[in-house]
Parts: sequence; structure tokens; C-alpha cells
Amino acid sequence: MYQSIENLSIQRHFVNLGSRQVHYRMSGSGPVLILLHQSPTSSAEMATVIENLSDEFTVIAPDTPGFGLSDFIDGIEPDISQYAQALKEFLDALEINKACFYGFHTGAIIATEIARLYPELCNAVVVNGLVVLEPEEEADILKHYTKWFEPTSEGSQMSWIWSRIRDQLIFFPWFKKELGNKMSIDLPNPEFLQPYILDLLRSNEASQTAYQAAFLYPSRKRIRELEVPTFLINHEGDPIADHPRRLSNLPNNVVLELLPDPVAVEERSREIFNEYSLNKDYIYNDTSDRLRSGQGFAPTSHGSIYYSVEGNNVENTVLFLHDLGQSSKAEIFHSIGIKDSLKLYIDLPGHGETGPTHLTNYSPQSIVSMLIETLNYLGISKFSVISIGASVPIALRLSEQTSLTIDHLVLIDPWCLSELEKEKYIENYVPDITPSQYGEHLMRSWYFARDSELFFPWFEAKSSTALNRPPDIKAESVHKKAVEILKAGPGLKLVAKDLIGYDIREDLENFSQKLTIFIWQGNLREIFAERIANQLDDVQINYLPEDKNDWLIEF
Repeated sequence: MYQSIENLSIQRHFVNLGSRQVHYRMSGSGPVLILLHQSPTSSAEMATVIENLSDEFTVIAPDTPGFGLSDFIDGIEPDISQYAQALKEFLDALEINKACFYGFHTGAIIATEIARLYPELCNAVVVNGLVVLEPEEEADILKHYTKWFEPTSEGSQMSWIWSRIRDQLIFFPWFKKELGNKMSIDLPNPEFLQPYILDLLRSNEASQTAYQAAFLYPSRKRIRELEVPTFLINHEGDPIADHPRRLSNLPNNVVLELLPDPVAVEERSREIFNEYSLNKDYIYNDTSDRLRSGQGFAPTSHGSIYYSVEGNNVENTVLFLHDLGQSSKAEIFHSIGIKDSLKLYIDLPGHGETGPTHLTNYSPQSIVSMLIETLNYLGISKFSVISIGASVPIALRLSEQTSLTIDHLVLIDPWCLSELEKEKYIENYVPDITPSQYGEHLMRSWYFARDSELFFPWFEAKSSTALNRPPDIKAESVHKKAVEILKAGPGLKLVAKDLIGYDIREDLENFSQKLTIFIWQGNLREIFAERIANQLDDVQINYLPEDKNDWLIEF
């Protein structure tokens, strides 16, 4: 089960495998236990299982290629053998040569194939939800199951996305909306559905190859070739609970068990892993170069911070702080040209892949405390900062830290609100994106993203607030921005309250470093920059071209 805020015991890592990266979660100590998730989710769906089993095992749960934060493998075919081989590459990189395996649905098929191809690697395998299709079922599912969406300029894909996940819990298969395909279960609340929505949005159409591979798996033949202890376990509420009983002539090492519910499945799985985990405790050795790994997670006292890196000149490190409601993936960041540098992009607490944290508030002071831990983890103490929009109080608080050396501080369209503006923005700037019964919150996020390109503030759609620059409202671009807003979740309201409500005047009064302000022409933030400049001496205000691709910042 997903956790709204993951337990601090769960570590998040990336491992580089040639040109691709694999993201995985890890927790605990003891013999190795590998957990493999279903499609189209990620290892996040197994957070509670990871936490529960980490008291006896070193639990490692990778994201399948193309799902979660693991890179898709270009050219991979709908063949589970290729996914099993990709998993073997991952295990080799972590120097794991013996483990127990647990897989759910697509993960169950991959676990089965890993046991067939690499029996020497497996102590035992728990296969939870093996699919065994009849020929007519297979043809129907392959034709319809992996249907995908296309972002539109009206955001109509949002309705389809919500329906796609919701219907998967009403019908099996989800696309056959007939009485005979309706499942006899209570539909969960919208909060339960939301993380499934987010994981679907992290994947793409090409990623659905894993679905096809699972449905095409020749279970009847491959199961008979297994040599390791294999337990085909299902619970009674699973729509494919009867599928293993379609098998025949099973070898003695393959056992079928039907249990009453998911809790019983987890308890039985623990018994199996305890019986078959004969290998010694696993010692994890993290030898990665944290500043040359593409992307990663920095562990802190209040949760993991997601970061990504471009460039390699550590002597000219530039830290980017994104705007409220955005993330490190914001296109505006990657448009900024900075010569010969190492660019460090961070998803601020409460945003993007960092998501909700264990902070009790999101004041600039609290956020900075997590950033300091992140910088220490990365071995960075000297750098420049580029702050966009509402992240200005975080940048100012960072510049006050005596343990850090800020070479240059650059503010792009910084916010500096009056008391009346603060009240209005706290109330209205972030829409209510609490998951709603029919997915209305998805459209609220979409309009937040779209109208932010047309008006400032976006929630006042008037001729007087219309932006005078070309809007970036292409369907794909707006969709990506809306997804980043949804990752922040309803907690973004709290972040907005603490950031927008912060009074930067005292920080400005004590500010003594060199500061450069850039204004994006036509973006209607000039008045904020002027307020900051009026409080400081020797402040440069520069204007950026309308076209982001022409931006160049030189220190």
C-alpha cells in the first residue's frame, strides 16, 4: 500500500546501468528480499509492505523500466524475458547473488521468469497474481488494455485518466464495462486512487510494453520449467484469483494457495521467506558519485530530497530553486544558459518527487534546514543560487547560513507582496487539489497550470492581469505542468501559506551580499522587483527576453 508520507526508514536510491538509471526503495537488514510491483504503478505502492518486512529482511524494491522513476529501455520488446534480464542487470550492479522474490501481477510474471532463467539466484519465489489467459482473452486484452491518452488543449485527458484508474477497480478488464465483468468490491475513496493516478502519469505509452509482455507470457509452459520453490498465491478478491487453477501438470516445487485477503498473503509470504532465506545479511555499498549520477535522493531528518544534476564543473555549482507549485523539471530552468557549470536542480519540500515530508511546517527556515542536509550529503558548501518567483525567501535564508558560501544570488521574477496581497494569494493562489470523487481536482490543476501562462495572478482572469508575453500553452506543456502540481498534492496549500505569508523585509534589511534581479518581460512581476530594489543598495535589475531560449545568465 502507498503511504501519503513515506516512513523515514525507507531509503531511495538510483543505480546507473550504462545509459539508464533504475530507481529503487530499500529498507531493513538481513537476507535480501526483492519486491516487484504491478503495472502501471511503482515501488511506492509497496511502501507499507517494505516497512513491514524490513524488520527481518533487507527489502529492495526497484521500479520496473518505464515506471516510477526508472528509465524506459528503448527498443525493449513485449517479452518478459527481457524484463527479467533487465532486473538481473540491476541485481548484479548491487552485487546481489542470492535472494527471495515477491512479485505482484506484472511483477509476479517477472519474478516467475527470473526464477526460470536464473534459478541459482533464487531461494524462493512468491508469485502473487499470475495471469493465465485463454487465447480469446489474450487477443481482446492485447487490443484494448494498453489504450493511452493524448493531451489536448482543453485538458480533456484528465477525465479519461481518472476514469481509467477508477474503472480498473470496478471492472476486469477495465475496458469491458459489462455486468459480467463487474467486480464485487467496494470502491475506495479518492485519496486511495490518487497515488495510482500519479504513477500512471509518471509512465508513458511506451512503458505499457510491460503490460503486453505480462499478458503474452506463456505461463502454462514456463511454470513447468521452474526448479526453485515457487508459491502461486492469490487472495479471493483478486479478479485473476482463479487463473493459477488453469494450469496443469505442475512440478512438485510449485505450490498453489488461495488466501482470504491481502493481509493473509503478506503473512504467508513472510513465513515462506523466513523458511527459505538461507543467505547472510546483505551489506549495501553505495559507491556512486552523487554529483555525477544524473538524479538522486538525499536522505534528511524529515524525508528524502529529490535532485538532478547537469554539467560537471563543481567549481561553478549553481543551485536552482523553483517557483511555488513547480518542480525541478520546470522548462524555465532548463532554458537558462550558464556556461561551464554544474547545475543542481532540487524539488523543494512539498513539491515534485520530493513530495510531502515529515516537516511540521513549510516555513523558509524549515525548508532551508532540509536543503542544508542535502548540500552536506552532496558535499557542496560553495555555490551560486538562482531563485524563481516565490522561492525568494528560501534563497535569502540560505544566504544567511554561515556554513555556506553563496558566490552569487540571482532572483528571477521574485515575489515581494504587500499584506493585502499576501491575504489574497494565500487564499486563492493554490487551488484545492484534494482528491475528489469524480476527479475534478485534476482539472483544477490543469487550469492552474494553463491560466498561469495567461494571467498574473492566474486566479484573476481579467484584461488588466493578462500577460504580455507569448504563452506556453501547448497541450503537452500544460499537461506536464499540471502533473507536477498534482505531485505536490493538497499539501501545496500549506506550503503556499508558509511561503507566501513569510515577511522578507527583515531578511532584506540584513542582506549585505551582491544581488542581481532579472525580470521576464511581459510577466507582470516588475512591481515586486522594484519593492526589493527600494530596500537595497546597488541592486542590478535586468530584463530577460520574451523567448526563454534566448536567456543567458553570466556571473
